[in-house]
Amino acid sequence: MTQLPAHRLDPRMLRVWRISDVVGIVVVAVIALAAWFIVRHFGGDVFWVYLVAGLIELVCVCDLLISPPIEYATWRYDVTPTDVDLYHGVFVKKRVLVPLVRVQHVQTEQGPILRAHGLATVTVSTAGESFEIPGLAEADANELRDRVAELARLAKEDV
Repeated sequence: MTQLPAHRLDPRMLRVWRISDVVGIVVVAVIALAAWFIVRHFGGDVFWVYLVAGLIELVCVCDLLISPPIEYATWRYDVTPTDVDLYHGVFVKKRVLVPLVRVQHVQTEQGPILRAHGLATVTVSTAGESFEIPGLAEADANELRDRVAELARLAKEDV
């Protein structure tokens, strides 16, 4: 059995995942509040709104507390001269080898939360699928993007 990839995500990614989870909790709370107003306006039983919203919020809070540390601890990646090797997952661990000869393009992305923390996501795309490496320092993400693009170009020249 081969070793796991050696490179890890930037530790700031933990905070980004937590902030994203909090945003999700707030969105669910706003939707629950809107449902409560609608049900109350039409004379329905608001108990079910409380129950469903409470259960959804409980699941979201548990996800906020459990998932980010586990995801961060398991996320690893490597780039070899022939492949991009990815390993991640919370409950289901996933290991993917993306052959560089299949890579069509590589890009970096930053949403507002990632940008605020100086992080970026690298996306490696093949003809059928895209693979993301989230939470890299912006300079590291740009360097990785350029390296994968160059190795993919060289791999296609060798074929």
